[in-house]
Amino acid sequence: MMNIAHKRLTFQLLFVIGMLFIFSCKSNQINNNFSKNYALKTISKKAKKNILVCAHRSYHNNAPENSLLSIQKAIEANIDLIEIDVRTTKDSILVLMHDGEIDRTTNGKGKIKDYTYQELLKFNLKSNDSITNEKIPLLIDALKLSKGKVIPNLDLKAVNYRQLHKLLKSVGMEHEVISYIGKEEKVKEMYAIDSLYAILPLVKTIEEIEYYTNNDNSPLQHFTDESFKEDFMKIAHQNKQLVFVNTLWDEDDEFKKGNTKRMDDVINLRPAIIQTDYPKLLIEYLRRKKLHD
Repeated sequence: MMNIAHKRLTFQLLFVIGMLFIFSCKSNQINNNFSKNYALKTISKKAKKNILVCAHRSYHNNAPENSLLSIQKAIEANIDLIEIDVRTTKDSILVLMHDGEIDRTTNGKGKIKDYTYQELLKFNLKSNDSITNEKIPLLIDALKLSKGKVIPNLDLKAVNYRQLHKLLKSVGMEHEVISYIGKEEKVKEMYAIDSLYAILPLVKTIEEIEYYTNNDNSPLQHFTDESFKEDFMKIAHQNKQLVFVNTLWDEDDEFKKGNTKRMDDVINLRPAIIQTDYPKLLIEYLRRKKLHD
């Protein structure tokens, strides 16, 4: 009996040691990623005492969305991150555009994928209902403008990941951006290209929190209305995940009117990053709460 008990105790000790070893390896891997990935290192450092702010569609309330001018204005406003949407033209050029069509945001009509980049230069971007002098920008120009000044959050709409990575590497920014990726198979595809890439996967369930905590090389997680709750956030914080959340639409609308309760509810759960249509207003509010430098 003593022999059986001894064997059982030995097995339990070995199991605990094994789990600690796995956790240590995972922690070392994440720390290694932090040291090599500028975007992750910067976000992690700031998020220890601050909530970072990401401008939705690159500060679009102050200039045409996804324009170089809006990026420049976000930089001048000292915003932490900018979300920009990436699509591919008929001649395989990566450009900034949210919609598949150009009708809403330019004085042209049709689908991005049906135009060459040179053909797209015929059109001008809109700001609300006004036509501006801004053109649909190349992704590479947006990256060069952003480099070292603001972290781009690339929302990849219709993009070849290898082409994207090659372009990022050409300007030394493959580890200076983060990318929202909504599907597990696409996350795996990006990691097959670059295991240190800062991926922002979509997370809706506790199972997905645990899956990406254990299998994702990036600590970033994009929570949704389903997952951005107190019990989910406790798990994320325990796992040292950096949670990204949107306050677009309802929360933003109330916040702009001066009704802060819904925004306070978001802030109290302490996400690492809040994406908003009113980044400057939110930064000023967070500063009053001593939650932004």
